[in-house]
Amino acid sequence: MKRKLSNKRIAAFLSLLVIMATVIAGCALNQPPTAYIDSIVPGEAAQGEAVTFTGHGTDTDGTLVAYRWTSSSDGEIGTSASFTTSSLSVGSHTISFRAQDNNGAWSANVTATVIVTEAIPNPIILSFDADPGAINPGGTSTLSWEVTGAATVSIDQGVGNVALSGTRHVSPGETTIYTLAATNEAGSVNATVQITVQEDTTPPSIPVLTSPAEGATLPQPDEAWSFNWNDSSDPGSGIAGYQLYVIREGAGSPMVNASVTDSECSEIVGGQITHGYLDNWTWKVRAQNNAGLWSPWSAIRTFSVEPKITGTLMISQTEGTASAWFGASPGYVNVGQGQSFQVTEAGFFHQFQMYLTSSSSSNSGDIIVCDLRDAGGNVLQSASIHGFTAGNGGWQTFNFNLETYVTPGTYYCTCYVSNPIEGHNYGCHGNSDDASYPDGTRYVSTGGNPEDWSTWYSEVWDLFFKVIIKTGP
Repeated sequence: MKRKLSNKRIAAFLSLLVIMATVIAGCALNQPPTAYIDSIVPGEAAQGEAVTFTGHGTDTDGTLVAYRWTSSSDGEIGTSASFTTSSLSVGSHTISFRAQDNNGAWSANVTATVIVTEAIPNPIILSFDADPGAINPGGTSTLSWEVTGAATVSIDQGVGNVALSGTRHVSPGETTIYTLAATNEAGSVNATVQITVQEDTTPPSIPVLTSPAEGATLPQPDEAWSFNWNDSSDPGSGIAGYQLYVIREGAGSPMVNASVTDSECSEIVGGQITHGYLDNWTWKVRAQNNAGLWSPWSAIRTFSVEPKITGTLMISQTEGTASAWFGASPGYVNVGQGQSFQVTEAGFFHQFQMYLTSSSSSNSGDIIVCDLRDAGGNVLQSASIHGFTAGNGGWQTFNFNLETYVTPGTYYCTCYVSNPIEGHNYGCHGNSDDASYPDGTRYVSTGGNPEDWSTWYSEVWDLFFKVIIKTGP
């Protein structure tokens, strides 16, 4: 028996057929997506370097739901449109990229190439040291280092670029950190050392002067003045130098105020020193260490300066036959003989000479004194000689050593025997013609006290005499 379908059932069945036909038609017509590689940066990378992959896809009849990146060497490397990785192996990679739509269809692979090279390692600092690590002010430490794999190596604090290995002496003024930087294409690495500068609180030892000796005579300052002393010691920071100070007593400023590094100084000061300033010069030295501490000043030494000699003035009377004696004899004790003369140019009194003979060999034990006197009879300087062997005769010289400065005018040289022995007589020779030297005359003293100017009186003839004066300012 056949059943007849109702209209409702027929309508529902027809709707179901329409839906199934539509689905079947849709599955048969789905279009796969298309994938694109936008960029791979960088295209050539070092091992371990980050590489960024960027892609996208399109689907004309649906949406994209998945992505896949693969490497010919490493397999699947990513599942998103864009990603970054640093784990690619060394070598040439063929990179494939595809996309999937919402109907499960995958796009065709698109490809690109990435090259990964072996990574350049960072430099290695094998060592960086300072020896010693602590120094006294002014001391020296030695930096030493060894580096591998670096293109450049440098040390700060003014050292600059250096070789891969080496040493360098440094003398920091304060505690200092030194940084060594080693650099190549992979990057830079650093190492540091510290040099500690220790505080020095002890001054150096006092210098000991050696030359010139106490009381020495130096040349005029247009020649070199040389000063020497023993090295000072300073176990803490060492000797940095010395200060030499040269001044005349009473002067407002020094002639020399020099800083030197050695224990000697030779300097041409220049100029000239005139007769009133030749004496009472002093010099002293002190030492400084590298911490800046000064020793006390050394002992002070004095010195004189040689006169500035510009010429020679000779005054003399040397011809004649007269003679007189002096010394000691009965009735006359210590008879003195002298001569006045005129000085016409200023200078330094050098010598007085008189012509003497003797008759007794014991006269060699006598001392003959010559006093240089000014116009008022005041003794300016005295010189002496010992008596001489009997029978000798000739010019006897009294040296005044340029110690007395004389200006134009009248002067006297008076001679006598100090503590005379009776019978020890000297003959002094001269010219009975008083006009032979018109600018002076002979003087005689009797009574046993020739040091007293009041005992001297003039006579009518002149002694044989020579006066030598070194002229100068």
